[in-house]
Amino acid sequence: MAGDTILLLLTNSTNRQLLETWLGHHYSIIVGNDKTALHQPFQLCIIDGPTLNRYEADIHERRATAHPIFLPFLLVTTRRDVHLYTRHLWQTVDELVISPIEKAELHARIEILLRARRLALEVNRLQQAMLSSSQTWLQLAVKASQIGLWEWDLETNRVFFSPEWKAQLGYAADELSDSFAVWEERLHPDDRERCLRTLHQYLERPWPNFTLEFRLRHKDGSYRWIRSQASLIYDESGRSTHMLGAHLDLTERKQLEEERQHLTEQLIQSQKLEAIGTLTGGIAHDLNNLLVPIIGFAELGMVTVPPTSELYTDFDQIRAAGIRATALTRQILAFSRRQRLEPKPVNLNQVIDEFVGILRRLIGERITIHLQLAPTLPLTQIDPGQLEQVLLNLVINARDAIEGYGMITISTTSVTIPPSQSEHIARLLPGEYIVLQVHDTGCGIDPEMLPRIFEPFFTTKPQGKGTGLGLATVFAIVKQYGGHIDVQSVPQQGTTFTIYLPILTDSTPVGESPLPSSDIALTGHETVLVVDDEPSVLYLITSALRLYGYRVLEATDPQHGISLAVDREQPIDLLIADVMLPRMTGDELYRHLAAQQPNLRVLFISAQTDDSWTLPPNAPLLIKPFTLNQLLQKVRAALMVTV
Repeated sequence: MAGDTILLLLTNSTNRQLLETWLGHHYSIIVGNDKTALHQPFQLCIIDGPTLNRYEADIHERRATAHPIFLPFLLVTTRRDVHLYTRHLWQTVDELVISPIEKAELHARIEILLRARRLALEVNRLQQAMLSSSQTWLQLAVKASQIGLWEWDLETNRVFFSPEWKAQLGYAADELSDSFAVWEERLHPDDRERCLRTLHQYLERPWPNFTLEFRLRHKDGSYRWIRSQASLIYDESGRSTHMLGAHLDLTERKQLEEERQHLTEQLIQSQKLEAIGTLTGGIAHDLNNLLVPIIGFAELGMVTVPPTSELYTDFDQIRAAGIRATALTRQILAFSRRQRLEPKPVNLNQVIDEFVGILRRLIGERITIHLQLAPTLPLTQIDPGQLEQVLLNLVINARDAIEGYGMITISTTSVTIPPSQSEHIARLLPGEYIVLQVHDTGCGIDPEMLPRIFEPFFTTKPQGKGTGLGLATVFAIVKQYGGHIDVQSVPQQGTTFTIYLPILTDSTPVGESPLPSSDIALTGHETVLVVDDEPSVLYLITSALRLYGYRVLEATDPQHGISLAVDREQPIDLLIADVMLPRMTGDELYRHLAAQQPNLRVLFISAQTDDSWTLPPNAPLLIKPFTLNQLLQKVRAALMVTV
């Protein structure tokens, strides 16, 4: 309020200058340099930790001289040091602000303290009025206040509550009787013992500026956060006869603080997920580079020995293990959401069969996963990694809803949605769909919460048990592919999530032979420059290409690759380059060479699992790990491109 004077007694010059700038437009500012500034008239003093340590005794003395008038002190401290000063709250200081200071929060806390001081002034005036006049004058003064006032007669135990006090709890002036029990019985059960104990201690040995925070039950059954400030009134003999105070409703402030804390926790959780994603992405990158020679050399071995040989069987086992490891890498990426999206025709049953082992290990032995998969199922167009992510989130959600033992049922089927029925399923277009259902025997979802469960950051789980992102992610993925997700739930009877995905009608699955055929189309005679900084990957690719007739140049870094290209009289037909190379990207290497050899074609390869890099539009790309057949087909396709 204009006219209020604030004393800045801060050791930190930066904070002092900042607060002087912020507050100078609204208040009269005094800047103090030492304890002598405490003797000046002011309505509120802002201090920091060093000042508190140095002048604590002087602050106590200044507050004592102001008694019984409330003289507030506001502490500015850092999050690191806040635990050092919380013991001073309500004894030396009345409120604190965590640095870095937020302007809006600072103004709010200052106004609360100044309002409390003005209230204390009013209370003191009323105390004096009570001693010299009737209670009628007190009631008239209370009626003009926006804060609920109360007076407790310590001898009769009778309490006077102002109409504003009762209104804070939703009652009319004549709906509550005047007794101490009215206040006590409305205390939150978790606050009752603490409040009564503190009140008893204060009456035995009073201290300046009695303050207490607690929750009181509203008429509608909810609880309101209240800060009560009070002081004692004494008779001529020094015996306390009355306690006079006021209630300030802090509910909205508490809710804002809880929301801020919740958002902070969500940010921390998001940062943890990002860190995990970065870690798993790096692990997957290294695994992909390791799997290229494992799978590739096993396949080369199978090509060079007859199928009847024992070595052929051994090579086949190595190759199969590499393929299984590739699936495991993809599943790891589903956790971190780092997989590069590659929508393709997939069989939902096949994805579930391959992923259910991971899901069973994830949920533990107390919960059973039961599969009810359709005998035959059409294909749908989706990225397999995202489909695994949908399954993962739904199964984790189901697991968290089950206490003790239970069952999760995953079922698939195909349906035809006629025009009449599509209107009832979120305007789903008529047509043929694959249906995926995940049902659990858990606690269910409250009907009032069902409309919000797909909102980002909304969760029905206890604090610290969920991010509120799982179902929002599922919803986004399903909608991305033109599908729909529905949920049915009954409290204590379980929940069923139903997903509709469009059937792919214009494509059929194409089986891939594990090994290159003897078709002449996979062989070649062109000159290929291979640049990869992973020696084992480089050796595998060059060995395979030489086996199939190509002339091969190899380099482990871009500079070596450039020197090989410059030293040759004959042009290079194809560059195979890793996307990420030391000191130069694969694309930069290609553009450098293509400037001198305009007919140069390119095939990029990468073990990167996300979209952190870019390539020219329609540039051919082979993702590691790859099979020998995929490599040779990509090479032939790249060589056939017209430059």
